[in-house]
Amino acid sequence: MALHRLVDDPARLRAVWENEPLHCTGLGGFDDVFGLALAEDLVIDRGLRIPYIRLLRDGAYLQPARFTHRTGTGAGQADGVADPHAVLREVTAGATVVLRGLIRYAPTIADFCTELSADLGFPLSAGAYLTPAGSRGAGPHYDPMSVLVRQIHGAKHWRLQAPPRRWPRSLPAPGERYDTPVIAELTLHPGESLYIPRGVVHDAWTTDEPSVHITFSGDTPATWADVLHRLVDQAADDDEGLRETFPWRFGDDPDALASQAKDKLARLLAFLDTADTSALAGDIIARHASLPAPAPRGHLTAALARTAPARNR
Repeated sequence: MALHRLVDDPARLRAVWENEPLHCTGLGGFDDVFGLALAEDLVIDRGLRIPYIRLLRDGAYLQPARFTHRTGTGAGQADGVADPHAVLREVTAGATVVLRGLIRYAPTIADFCTELSADLGFPLSAGAYLTPAGSRGAGPHYDPMSVLVRQIHGAKHWRLQAPPRRWPRSLPAPGERYDTPVIAELTLHPGESLYIPRGVVHDAWTTDEPSVHITFSGDTPATWADVLHRLVDQAADDDEGLRETFPWRFGDDPDALASQAKDKLARLLAFLDTADTSALAGDIIARHASLPAPAPRGHLTAALARTAPARNR
């Protein structure tokens, strides 16, 4: 079970999911999935392109022109490729390297995410953050999905604040400030993890040593509101009265408009009273609990190994 490598007891995670942070220790090594050697290889030798590599400093992303270049010749030219010398220069100046979409180009992480997705029942991806000593990356913010952080190298100090709004469905506005109470403050070391629920404000920084950590998260999760939106659409398909437009000059008669609104709500409630909740549960599972089909490994090799048909001469 991949989840055992991120939390000491999955039952504890289930108990606090989307409600409280969870700090776990004594998780052992992680180099077989992601370590400093792989991070070095990806950043320096693999020629990652935007958006799979970004640089972040003091809450703002650096312009790609500061750390990317064009490589190759002729038809093999590629723009937005990380220049390792420029990346190292910016890291020396305090920038955090952000590696996105690791499942696309790091097989060990892709395999781990496949197992972790099976454990949790929804698709997950991974990103990594490489921060020099004495630096801050993203600054205080919250995410519209829960995040599992696994410390890989060095140490990073984290401060968590209560959500300004419980269970947000979108990213915060740029530059938003938070005055909610601090609910946890801790330093993560290798072999430790931190679960951060959706909406919990978090900020992290290094002190006298650098840090490498990897995060696991899914997409913005589906909510009951999403299901209800679909039911409203189904009601409108079923009842022509819900597809009616507003009358001419509807702003002149608020009382008449309120009466019509009451009628439409009654129609909607009548439809919702007939909803088949068993069918609804089946639809939710079909839409949101299905994992991506496993990669067809081996099929390409088999296809290339087939004997080509003899050509007509």
